[in-house]
Amino acid sequence: MNKKTILSVLLIALVSALSLSAQSQSFFHQALITPYQLNIGWEKTTVLIFPSPVQSADRGSRHILAQKDEKAQNVLKVKAAAKGFSESNLNVITADGKLYHFTVNYSDQIPNPVIDMGLQNHHETTAMLFDQISLNEAQVEQMAEKVAEKNPFMRKRDKNSRMKLTLQGIYIHEDVMFFQLFISNSSGIDFNTEQWRFFIRDAKQTKRTAVRELEMVPVFGYPGLTKGVSGKDNNTIVLAFEKFTIADSKRFIMQVFERNGDRNLTLSVKGKHLLKALPVSEYQSKSQ
Repeated sequence: MNKKTILSVLLIALVSALSLSAQSQSFFHQALITPYQLNIGWEKTTVLIFPSPVQSADRGSRHILAQKDEKAQNVLKVKAAAKGFSESNLNVITADGKLYHFTVNYSDQIPNPVIDMGLQNHHETTAMLFDQISLNEAQVEQMAEKVAEKNPFMRKRDKNSRMKLTLQGIYIHEDVMFFQLFISNSSGIDFNTEQWRFFIRDAKQTKRTAVRELEMVPVFGYPGLTKGVSGKDNNTIVLAFEKFTIADSKRFIMQVFERNGDRNLTLSVKGKHLLKALPVSEYQSKSQ
């Protein structure tokens, strides 16, 4: 056997080995998306409410009926087209690019026919965040209640159409940072909260540079981020985040948007403001 023949045999053996290796390659366990378990029935319609409009819904079986609501694009109605069908799946993609993967089974008993996937997302994110800090949810809530009663030592504010958002203080307890916000409404029209946004971005952006933003998710909001402000009224809101700092060239942005309105408010917090954070136990409360 000459050298060329030997090299050819070795090359074929190598290619075969690589082919067998590729065929036996398994997926990394963290790359696998765990599906939600969804039961649907014949006599009841299951309603899935997503935080963003539904772009597509792929059914694994013709026995699954899925229809977007004509008026509410973030609502998907799901029902069984046949009783007792075999287990199948449903994949939903929303406008924000998120994929929701469901394993679907038939059931005659549907105790909870309405499911809010936005709240499910929030719960999963919160659970993940609590895994990264030393305090549990009850302890964070207790600290937030204390912060809500603190005397203000900051006066950073934004105004818009008789609405005012003020950062009154920043506090720290172990590895959790608390922001005390005061939102007031001097008009006679209720302010209904659509959403809050929190992110870090560069303070200066050139026209040719895309804006780079790092989304921030609060660990906890007290008494809640969906709470609005009635006309001629005010509220104190405390936001808890995992402890962080930012460079002088960056800003921490907090935004609240009005539902069906334009009285949106924005606070821009510098790194030097974060460094003024006080221990929760150190500053006097309003009642003292």
